[in-house]
Amino acid sequence: MTATATNSGAISLIGWKKNQEPDTASVPVAAEEGVATSIELEKLIPYIAAYIKRYNSNEPKKNEATIIKLNMLKTKQMRDPLDVIIEKDGEGFIARAVDFSLFGYGDDRIEAIDALKSEIESLYFDLLEDDNFTEEWLNMKNFLKELIIDS
Repeated sequence: MTATATNSGAISLIGWKKNQEPDTASVPVAAEEGVATSIELEKLIPYIAAYIKRYNSNEPKKNEATIIKLNMLKTKQMRDPLDVIIEKDGEGFIARAVDFSLFGYGDDRIEAIDALKSEIESLYFDLLEDDNFTEEWLNMKNFLKELIIDS
């Protein structure tokens, strides 16, 4: 929905009905002074509310990825937040870390995030046990040691 003001101060609402072309006969008309009456405004409230709900929803659209900042793991805190992408995958969701190749899967977003947290912690604890790794894994170990607060 778009609203435009004319030189006379009247407001034109285009596309205020879902999937319909503007119908000038049914569009509330602003008062001659350029100010809409309360009756005209009341007619717009349901359409404005539906518009706001549809386009400003916190719930992502179907098949849309969400990026979150992960601040805590299951038992550890992190010095800096970790970017995580959450995507729909079949009947469930995948949460994957942007900075390295780990992911978690779950029936909903929370389960996927929890699974990713567990994977990160499990890798962290496994890497702390030894230093006999390839350079790539040693780099991952150093990255996680800098990221995770070991208290």
